[in-house]
Amino acid sequence: MHHRDWNLVRVPLRKVDNKYTVYVADDLVRYYDSGTLPDVLKTKMAMILASPQPNLIPEYKLQKLNVYSVTMPHLEYDGWRSSETWFCVVIDRLTLESLKGGTVNGTNA
Repeated sequence: MHHRDWNLVRVPLRKVDNKYTVYVADDLVRYYDSGTLPDVLKTKMAMILASPQPNLIPEYKLQKLNVYSVTMPHLEYDGWRSSETWFCVVIDRLTLESLKGGTVNGTNA
């Protein structure tokens, strides 16, 4: 969850080459490539990647807490980059349900 807006959630995402792994729930992962990544995630990633990356953590030192901790305060409602391959995107709960493949208001998301 986001610490200021309970309608927002922090979602870990890993990008290796042009392959994206999105961790949408415990034991539920979605895989995308550049062509299939949902537009909302493309937009968030573009904003994150366009920002300066001053303090990336080396992959071998990265811990789970580092991924969820805001490293780019000006993007705390969009997401941030934690390391070379790990990101955290901030999305609303309806978008998260859609990524899970669930239903929203009785219809498939």
